[in-house]
Amino acid sequence: MAREPKPIRWKTLLALLALALTLGSMGRFTDLGKKPMHTDEAILALKTQEYWETGIFKYDPKDYHGPFLHHAARWLGSLRGMDPATLTEEQVRWVVCVFGLLLILSPVLLMDVIGRTGAGVAALLIAVSPMMNFYSRYYIMEVPFVFQVIVFIASIWRWSQGKNIAWLFVAGIMLGWMHATKETFVLNMAALAAGYGVVKMMGLPFTVKERGYGFRSFTKTPFSLQPWLIVGLVALLTSTWLYSNGFKTWNQVGDSVLTYRSYLQRSGGSGHEKPWHYYLSLLAWRRQGFLWSEGLIAGLGLVGLLNAFLDRRRADHKRAFLTLFATYTIVLLGIYSFIPYKTPWSILSVQYALTLMAGLGARSIFRVFTDIPIVKIALALLLAGGVFNLCQQTSRATDFSYEHETRYAASEMHNPYAYSHTSPNLVALAGRIHQLAQYSDEKLNMPAQVIQSENGWPLPWYLRDMKSVGYHTTMPESLQSPVVVLDTALEAEAREKLGGNYESSLWGLRPGITLSLLVEKSLSEKFQGLPPSEPPPATAPIAGTTVATASPPDTVGTPVPVAGPPGGAAPPAEAPAPPKAEVVVDEGPPPFVGPPYPVPTVETSPESRRSRRRS
Repeated sequence: MAREPKPIRWKTLLALLALALTLGSMGRFTDLGKKPMHTDEAILALKTQEYWETGIFKYDPKDYHGPFLHHAARWLGSLRGMDPATLTEEQVRWVVCVFGLLLILSPVLLMDVIGRTGAGVAALLIAVSPMMNFYSRYYIMEVPFVFQVIVFIASIWRWSQGKNIAWLFVAGIMLGWMHATKETFVLNMAALAAGYGVVKMMGLPFTVKERGYGFRSFTKTPFSLQPWLIVGLVALLTSTWLYSNGFKTWNQVGDSVLTYRSYLQRSGGSGHEKPWHYYLSLLAWRRQGFLWSEGLIAGLGLVGLLNAFLDRRRADHKRAFLTLFATYTIVLLGIYSFIPYKTPWSILSVQYALTLMAGLGARSIFRVFTDIPIVKIALALLLAGGVFNLCQQTSRATDFSYEHETRYAASEMHNPYAYSHTSPNLVALAGRIHQLAQYSDEKLNMPAQVIQSENGWPLPWYLRDMKSVGYHTTMPESLQSPVVVLDTALEAEAREKLGGNYESSLWGLRPGITLSLLVEKSLSEKFQGLPPSEPPPATAPIAGTTVATASPPDTVGTPVPVAGPPGGAAPPAEAPAPPKAEVVVDEGPPPFVGPPYPVPTVETSPESRRSRRRS
């Protein structure tokens, strides 16, 4: 066996981890509340608040995923002293950031197979990855799910080496959490099974010795199933407790299995079809406004994959694990690339696995030049330059460089990780509605109606403190509210119902989707400080606003769930497509943060269920 390179010193490893945690914290925790809430974030945040206040999680097997994130928000939020009645964007996103920070340290669990150098480099790359930073700031399931997967894999590996039964319990808890987080965990398990099969075909052992419950002994002892039974039982109890709200609502346990019937129906795309190479472009090279590339991670990851398969200088049990993990990475990428349905965050499990392989790749490159210090210094400088470039991309993707300002974090035109993201203009619209409410006699009880095919999500989040807002997916029989928000295509029909005593302005919801805000003239005059007899200016924008020209919508935004419209709704009438119009972009009011009550009912109609994106 060839000589192993001398590992980096412990002090060097600790310095790399400290640097990684510092950079990772800056990219993840800074200015969390400034980006508009994505539709998925808004729905999950309201469901979290509902669960936190009632203690009951209502699982929908056709949407929204499992209960883990809501439980985690309650656990971590309680430690931080959060109040469910006053949850903010920053607070719910902070929960995901915690898991993102833990991911930075996770390579240490596999340090005995990827080495100190590999663990340190992998931690640093996880810390500065623009994709990982961007979605660590999203209140969605992906980052906690990636954390669960790697801890599950590492726990099984640690058990196979030390025979400590505690690792089996950790693995079981992680497996239960995975099932209670995302239905797609079965894809990760399938990829792991493929990796295990490859290792067995190669005849490689996972343990140094035959005794105990190591991987190799599973097929060679009478009690080979005992460790898996422990893991499975712990996972079953963990998942059942989460889905049943502490063993109270048993029907949801069965629904967690029936959900796969709906999932298989959606895997065909549901409006999110993309070419097979879409994920490869996200992982390596994509020009979208700017040049985005995690090529450093992809390149080193490829070296690591080759090293895992071809390098025979390490012990057989380490070769077995690295072969399994490399196969898992390739198979999982293949599965996600084959499925027509694609969203950018779905590939995070592969991106993380590739980053671990990148750590191994960096170690294998450094070991080639073990005895040539000048080359090792040059390689270290090149690595530092690549890390700096990733930091620049992270700064742009998260708007880190633009304090209290959103430039690219919500822009699909400039950012490949922003997918069907809410326009900052919608936050301004919510602020405008709250301003109008202050000039009405009812204040926050001011009646308002939102008429939009997707219920205007995430408006229910931003208007969560207003107690008299009705949400409709089609035009209702009656329109009587002083404030109406609706799809621009429905404005002509709404004016026929309302009469001509309303003023209109246009606002952005998402790319290609604009909304009309109709305000009763008397309320608008109060807001503008005009006497009732004096008509408001015909063309001048409201103070504190700027005017921009927008083209008619040419794309359809991401379908979102229905927020329980009050009463029945009539089918929408045909309306002509709106011409080019002036969009009022309000720069004045800051994002409104108030008590999130009442919670819109998160129930879905058959139509919206068919169109709803399952992320």
